[in-house]
Amino acid sequence: MLRDLTIQNYRCFKDFHIDELARVNLIVGQNNSGKTTFLEAIYLLVQQQSIQALFDVLNGRGEMSNIKTQLASDQAVNRSKYQFEHIFYGHQLTPDKNIYIQSQKEELLSLKIQANPTNQQVLIPVAEEVETRFLAVELIVCYNQTATVKISLLRDASIAHLVSSKLTDRKNNYLSLVGSSQDNFNFLKTTAITFNEMAVFWDAITLTPKEESVVAALQILEPDVERISFTSNPTNNSGILIKIRGQNNPIPLGSMGDGMQRILSIAMAAVSSENGFLLVDEIDTGLYYQTQTDMWRLIFETAQRLNVQVFATTHSWDCIAAFQEALEQSEDSSVGKLFRLSRRGEDIRAVEYTPDELSVAVRQSIEVR
Repeated sequence: MLRDLTIQNYRCFKDFHIDELARVNLIVGQNNSGKTTFLEAIYLLVQQQSIQALFDVLNGRGEMSNIKTQLASDQAVNRSKYQFEHIFYGHQLTPDKNIYIQSQKEELLSLKIQANPTNQQVLIPVAEEVETRFLAVELIVCYNQTATVKISLLRDASIAHLVSSKLTDRKNNYLSLVGSSQDNFNFLKTTAITFNEMAVFWDAITLTPKEESVVAALQILEPDVERISFTSNPTNNSGILIKIRGQNNPIPLGSMGDGMQRILSIAMAAVSSENGFLLVDEIDTGLYYQTQTDMWRLIFETAQRLNVQVFATTHSWDCIAAFQEALEQSEDSSVGKLFRLSRRGEDIRAVEYTPDELSVAVRQSIEVR
C-alpha cells in the first residue's frame, strides 16, 4: 500500500508531495488542480515494468495520432505519432526536466522518465523498404533504478525503436513491451468501459465469492437484482443481462440506466483489484446522490477484505457527504481519508482532512472541494 507519493515535473505537478495516504482516498479540488493527473501518476508508478501504462495514459488523453508517410517508392504508410512532450511539466522535452514519481515509505517504488535530445541517423525498416531517418529524442524510462526502457523518437514523433533492459519476463521487442498491464491494477475513467473489458472482469469473477459482491453492488440501485449474466452478443446494451426478482425474463443492462453500468464497472474493478490498486476518476458519474453512501460502504468493505488501495476523484458535494457518512459509520474510521488539491500559481499542494475535520466540514457545510 502506498503511504506517500512524490511527483516532480509530471504534467501540472512541478514538485508535489502527499503523505499519510489511507486505504481509500478521495481526492477533490477545483478544475485544473491535477486530480486526474494525480491518478495517472499512481497508475504509472504501480505498473512497474509495464511500459504499456505510459501508452495507456497517452491514448486516454488523445495524445496520439496517425500520420501518413510517403516512402521513396511513393508508397504511403501509416505511423503512430506520440505527443510525449505533454507529460512533461511545461510541455517540452528538455534534458533538465526529468519526471520523477516515487513512494519511499511502505512501498519502495520509483519511476524516472528522462528526455535526451539526439540527432543520430538510423535505418528504419518500413514495409519492404529501409529508410534513413534522424532521431529527435530518446526517452529513458527507468523503474526502481534497475529496469529501463529506451524509446527512440523520430522527428515526426513516431517511434523508431523501443528497447528494454531487465524487464521481467519481457522480450526486447515492441509488441511484447506494450502487452497487457497487470491485472490487479485497474483505472476507471469517466467514460464507460466496453463490453469486452467488462467480460474480461467477469470471466475471473463468475462462480466465485466475488460474484456476490458484484450483485450486492447492483442491489444498491435495484434491490431486486438476483443474478447477472454475460451473453455472446458483444454490445453494452444487450450483452449483459440482469435477473430481477419477480420477472420471468432477464433485462438488458442498457435498459436500466447509466448508473447501473457505472456501479457494475466499479464493483467488478474493485473485486478484480485484490492485493492491488483501484483508481476511479469522477467516481460519482451517473450515480444518484442517495445511493452513494451505500456505494462507499461497499468500497470500504471490499478494500479492507481484499487488500485493495483505492484512489478516487470527485467534484460533487453529495459524493463528499456520502463518503463522510459511510466513513463515520465504519468500524475503522482510518480506512478512508479526503485530500484537497489546492493550486496557487505553479504550486499544487495536498490538504488533508481527518475524519473528525471532514465531519465538522460536512455538518457545517464548509467548502472543501
